[in-house]
Amino acid sequence: MQNSHLPVIICFFFATVFFVLGLLHLFRSRRAAASRNPELPDTSNKPFFFKMFANEISQCSRVIASFYPDSSPAQQELSRDLVAGALDLSPLEVRGGQLLGAILGGGVCVIPVFMLSPERIYALLAMLFGAWLGWSYPLIQVRKAAQERKESISKALPFAIDLLTVATQAGQDFGAALRNLVGSGFTGPLITEFGIVLRQIELGKNRVEALRTMAERIQVEEFRSLVTAIVQSTELGASITQTMKIQAEEIRRARFHRAERRAARAPSIMLLPTALFILPAVFIIIFTPIIIRVIDSGVPIGR
Repeated sequence: MQNSHLPVIICFFFATVFFVLGLLHLFRSRRAAASRNPELPDTSNKPFFFKMFANEISQCSRVIASFYPDSSPAQQELSRDLVAGALDLSPLEVRGGQLLGAILGGGVCVIPVFMLSPERIYALLAMLFGAWLGWSYPLIQVRKAAQERKESISKALPFAIDLLTVATQAGQDFGAALRNLVGSGFTGPLITEFGIVLRQIELGKNRVEALRTMAERIQVEEFRSLVTAIVQSTELGASITQTMKIQAEEIRRARFHRAERRAARAPSIMLLPTALFILPAVFIIIFTPIIIRVIDSGVPIGR
């Protein structure tokens, strides 16, 4: 065995041990949760990366805590994304996941470069690139979860408003209509949020304040407009049924305009991959037979 392969073997060994320990920790934590209450499923919505390396992320969070105070704008923005995505994580856990991801990404990217080339500069560049990917991955996961949840709520909002409108037109008040919507059997993040609002109202919280709190959680502009319209109609004594009906039509119209704008941007978005991937292939197909014939004919190409 050559000594040059020894660092690679050691890195592979420790990476395998680290991965197996993470899987064992995940299995052990799930068994512990099931033993505490076997009838309840695991409702934690943490991403798989944060579940697997929970202990390691906790240690990294302590290391990086001094660099990201809670009052910093970056931490506040991350807190809003976590609330919008309904993720059972703290901002410090995400930062710890970024540090751990940078360590793992840098280590994993160094291994194949060592196998292909002994040059240290290539190994350094690969380590930096892997560290950047590992640092960005947890943050991208959080933002993707928040964006997907917002889009899901935005899509379900007009239909939910229609159900509330029909219930209020039938003579029910807003609380009874909301109770029927939550108990109708529909599922999704919007129904979950309405269930939280219903419990807050039943515990004595003002309806407007509960809706405003929900708007701050989900961070959907259409729902904020709906809450503003409900507040204005309540203060002016107008019909809340007509207000919700108008807002549902406005939300559908706004979604239609967004779809039109995305369709209009599609040609410009496709221009770059077309220029990079399709046109070179077309040129190769067209000019390769011509060049082969010229070479076979013995005519110099430069003339």
